[in-house]
Amino acid sequence: VIALAGNVFLATKAWKLWPVIIVLAGIGLTITAFLCIRHRGYGAFFIPGIPVLTTGGILLYASLTNHWNVWAVAWTLEILALALGFTLAAIFMRVPALAIPAFIVGVNGVMLAFCVVTGLWQSWAILWPIEFLSVGLGLLILGIANNSAGVKTAASVLFTIAGGGFFITAFMSTFNNNAILRFAVPVMLLVTGV
Repeated sequence: VIALAGNVFLATKAWKLWPVIIVLAGIGLTITAFLCIRHRGYGAFFIPGIPVLTTGGILLYASLTNHWNVWAVAWTLEILALALGFTLAAIFMRVPALAIPAFIVGVNGVMLAFCVVTGLWQSWAILWPIEFLSVGLGLLILGIANNSAGVKTAASVLFTIAGGGFFITAFMSTFNNNAILRFAVPVMLLVTGV
């Protein structure tokens, strides 16, 4: 059967559809999580399912269009897909602690996507406090969900560290000639304050 299918596919352009197998695997994982909503543990299938589905979609696009260089930008979608997987798992499993990796991975994914699109990799030298902010956001969600004053306090400490870091980098960015960084750092300082 495999030899027959291979000969049929290789004799036509249908072989370019091979990533459909990966898309179907991703759909299988995510559908399992959606359909088994009464069994909270199945929500964990979102964590591998969303990234596999994303990989399949990117591979299918690259295979059909023969634009394999899409990976130069699309690899950041894998990180964002993992963050979405953690977020959906947190919601469906009712495990607020999964908000912590969701925020860490998601914020880093957004920053990496920003760097890939703009080419401003040097922005990490100034926007490093975003790491403290992302952990603080995850802890804040956990603290609110569990009504834990201690976890909320830990989040506040991380917000303070991030705010101090953004203050220092905002001061440093005034001497930077890059207009985007001169704008981005003060905005992040405002976000931290809020």
